[in-house]
Amino acid sequence: MRFIRLGDVIRAQRKGRFTVDQLSERAGVSSGLISQIERGKGNPSFKTMQRLAAALELPIGALFQNGAPPTAGVPSDPDGLNSTSLHGEQQMVVRRDARKKLVFPKESMVWELLTPDLNRTLEMLRAVVPADYDTREVPFVHQGEECVHIIRGKVEVHIGEQVFALDAGDTITYDATEPHWWRNRGGTEAEVISACTPPSF
Repeated sequence: MRFIRLGDVIRAQRKGRFTVDQLSERAGVSSGLISQIERGKGNPSFKTMQRLAAALELPIGALFQNGAPPTAGVPSDPDGLNSTSLHGEQQMVVRRDARKKLVFPKESMVWELLTPDLNRTLEMLRAVVPADYDTREVPFVHQGEECVHIIRGKVEVHIGEQVFALDAGDTITYDATEPHWWRNRGGTEAEVISACTPPSF
């Protein structure tokens, strides 16, 4: 598995645009935590990454791009989430044991990329959502449409002012330009599949 130094990517995206204090104010993340992350000392949560990506006006996947020096740190891009050099089967097939993962240990949150890379017009992700977890602090807003299918568990999807309670086997499709967020309303882990066009991660 390849690791990237997440702090180097955040610093590169920030420099020339914002000071640490300015990014802190925009993201609602303390200056101290941003500095720790940039120095490779922090272990940011998924919610923190959402906030930083939104403040930098980037999809969260942009914070996990190739190109930073490899080091022990955040597991990401093991075979190239953003690869443009896949050939043959790799261009079309993702084997179960070869899925690319983004793991956030603090929250037991796991995202798996089901499409070969992020350079597609369609993106599919599998998410394992911890019990009682929600993303209301930083609602998702992005271009295009999103379709979410519940594999197991009970998930509440908020789209603007509307609320939809979904159970295993249910699917919802919506305009992703509306602020939206999820809540695991069950007492156990939930598993969902999300498809977006164009890619939003």
